[in-house]
Amino acid sequence: MRRKKLPQNKHKGMFIYCSQCCKYFSYTQKKVDGKPVEPICGDSGKRYSTCKSPEKQKYKVRVHIPFSGKTTTSKTLEADKYENAVIEAIEFSANFSSEIKEMNKVTTNEKRSMYLFDAQLDYLDFYADIGVPEHKKKNISKDQQQAVARALKLFNEALKVNNIDKGLLRVDRINDTHVGYFHKYLGDYAANTYNRMMYALGGFYKWILQTYRLNSINPFESFEKKVTVYKKETITEEEFEGLLKQITPENGKAEKITKSRIQKLNWYTPYLKDAFRLAIHTGGRREEIYALKWNMIKESNGEPIFIEIPNLKVMRNPKFKNKVVPPKIIPITKGFNDVIDQLGYQEYKGSDEYLIFQDRKKPISTWMKERLSGGFSHFYKQLNTGKELDFKCLRKTHLTYLKKAMKGDARLLSSHSTNEVLDKHYVDHRIIDKAIKEFQIFS
Repeated sequence: MRRKKLPQNKHKGMFIYCSQCCKYFSYTQKKVDGKPVEPICGDSGKRYSTCKSPEKQKYKVRVHIPFSGKTTTSKTLEADKYENAVIEAIEFSANFSSEIKEMNKVTTNEKRSMYLFDAQLDYLDFYADIGVPEHKKKNISKDQQQAVARALKLFNEALKVNNIDKGLLRVDRINDTHVGYFHKYLGDYAANTYNRMMYALGGFYKWILQTYRLNSINPFESFEKKVTVYKKETITEEEFEGLLKQITPENGKAEKITKSRIQKLNWYTPYLKDAFRLAIHTGGRREEIYALKWNMIKESNGEPIFIEIPNLKVMRNPKFKNKVVPPKIIPITKGFNDVIDQLGYQEYKGSDEYLIFQDRKKPISTWMKERLSGGFSHFYKQLNTGKELDFKCLRKTHLTYLKKAMKGDARLLSSHSTNEVLDKHYVDHRIIDKAIKEFQIFS
């Protein structure tokens, strides 16, 4: 199947939705300053024309609901060719307009259809803040949007196994039987994944109850949460040093087997070692490591003493929208100081440059984060330790040693830093001094 395209002068309201990367495309190529420009795939981080899943692309059309401000409704079109999709779009727009005229009262909460698949597409639009009033937008991350899309996709697969068509199932007919199908389909998934999928469907059905004003219960609230066992394994000094030695272009080669082909990969990237060192000395998450800049490092008497890491996870929470979120305060210990010296602290200090991957031209993306987590897993497996560690173990290792060294003061420097650390932008240097003297990774 060929990739879908949109011409320069496309039909009003037309766009493409890809269920593989959960992204909407309003164009497939346009000219900027005379040069052709393509949108970026939300899955691979590459140009739209390199998409390997054209079968996941669907034409959609968005139509404005009269007398409702900016509220719109949309329809997923069946046509694979643009010309046929336009015909469908025109028919939908005409039929929709005639239906609106016949209504005595137009309400912005009414939806075009109560069928499951249409509701799912509307919910994903809502989750992505598409057509949502400014004061109700949640600013949910792309990762979370994709996680919810994956949960809906798995639910549809569970229905298909039981010969139920997602396009013909009305949302007000979903009951415990369908939840049971989903429960069984998730049987081989880890407890944590199972719980997340069920919670995601619970959130979706809560939205259904509110949107369609159903006087019913949420069937996904009755599931029994599975007991989750969290891995608390840390990485040893020998393993960490061995991991860094494994990171070479030759060792980075790998193959990914898909349904249609064998994809050649290479997990090596020049900044990978530095990223792992920064992760274990800061306890930062992947996006936090990419966000580190030289001007975040604070000095005292000409010496770097701590770095302020933006708490991106908290900042994304809608509860903290338009609020000041205190940064995490990480002391610059001897090991941390050695890392920033090797990265060029004397040359770059005070600048707005990033500590790693300085030449980036786009914000932190999914593929950048996967470069760290996937790279860690790939190179660590080559050590053959018999353990299954992932990138998160670097954060766990940092916090374990931090707690050991700082005892009761550890919470003041952890990922859950609060205003106890910052009082009107003042940092308690006694805590920092203690950390510098007593906190060492692998001590």
